[in-house]
Amino acid sequence: MSGKRNYDPIIFCQYESLDMEDFVIATYLMSAETTDVLMRAGAVAVEQTTGTWARVPDETEEVRRNHVGRVIGVYNIPGYESSCPDRVRTFIVQIAFPWKNFGQQLPEMLSSVFGNISMVDNLKLLDLYFPKSFVSGFKGPRFGTQGLRDLLGVHDRPLTLAMIKPCTGIPIDVIERQFYNLAIAGVDMVKDDELIADPAHAPYYERLEACLRASDKAYKETGKRTLYFPNITDRQDRLFEKAHKSIDMGAKALMINAHACGYGCLTALSCDESINVPLLAHPCYGGVSYQSPHAGMSSSLVFGKFMRLEGADIVVYNCAYGKIPSLVDRYVRIGQSLLSDFYDLKPAFPSPAAGLHPGMVPTIMNDLGPDTLLGAGAGMHAHPKGMKAGIDALLQAAEAWKLNIPLKEYAKDHPELQAAIDVWGVYDPQESIFELTK
Repeated sequence: MSGKRNYDPIIFCQYESLDMEDFVIATYLMSAETTDVLMRAGAVAVEQTTGTWARVPDETEEVRRNHVGRVIGVYNIPGYESSCPDRVRTFIVQIAFPWKNFGQQLPEMLSSVFGNISMVDNLKLLDLYFPKSFVSGFKGPRFGTQGLRDLLGVHDRPLTLAMIKPCTGIPIDVIERQFYNLAIAGVDMVKDDELIADPAHAPYYERLEACLRASDKAYKETGKRTLYFPNITDRQDRLFEKAHKSIDMGAKALMINAHACGYGCLTALSCDESINVPLLAHPCYGGVSYQSPHAGMSSSLVFGKFMRLEGADIVVYNCAYGKIPSLVDRYVRIGQSLLSDFYDLKPAFPSPAAGLHPGMVPTIMNDLGPDTLLGAGAGMHAHPKGMKAGIDALLQAAEAWKLNIPLKEYAKDHPELQAAIDVWGVYDPQESIFELTK
């Protein structure tokens, strides 16, 4: 029988209609003044695959059957059934995209599932389900949590990561001295700040030489190697030039402002067999993608699934208890996205940071577990007893968590931890010590 149908059965179907290995599933939160949420959802599915605002002659049934997005779920919020009192409708939509449309890569995948529609009001990408067939095209973290622990020889405690501070403005000799002091104090890793890549006051290659020199000096004195993550962020040609030359110069790790550089850059670094070092992804600029409750993408995609697919071994992101506002469930979900099973991809270290101090450590480890990387700037540098005491205090806080001893009780016999608590306290959800969250 022929005749016009309001809802094309190729586009409007259900999970059971499809072989899910052939599709990436996007889940969106939508809000619109509409009387037909199905038609609105279908417009998104068509816009991001085979069609535009009017059907063109060459968008044949065969083209649609092979390439169009499928609306497989539309859910009203609340779950209206018999009537809807609101003019503005809010609903969850799930659309299945044939991943053969874009292949096994993030840039074109995002162009497909959240391209033109990212400019529509009140539309947020909440999650993406990736089938194993799609994920098989990504190598993920080269080292992962276990590989990084093996590299550093640390298996019985959290790893520690220090940042060069202040963020920018200090010359090479100060950076070298600071690195050396952090290394002999026993920190496992030191990274550049995200705000220092190749500035005039501390050019990249001179800074790299200085920090590697400081690392070697500390190693000769302590027998412990501190891993340095230099910030190679730059335009793409220079990014890869820096990566290869840095390794030739002796670098054993690299850092990149992954969101500012753009998706695909980190993947290319992680897949390059000549760049066989751990990679750290910094979150700066990532907030433009997720902060709106009505637009953009979820933080667990931006800092979680995407960074793991791209191959980050360490993912720094803002902790819910620090200086950058975040809901607890969002920061926890990022950590779960990095650590939980994801087909054959290795887990990556979550490093919730931005204001971390010893008084937060048990709370963070309650949330994420022992494979939490403790990254601190002021929490080490500004400790009243010095940087070594700052590092010791963080590890003492982690030991208190491991032994299930209340932090204040454990601090009675650990002066470094006690001094930190005296200055910054134990995390209190009712009170913030940070200006950005007051």
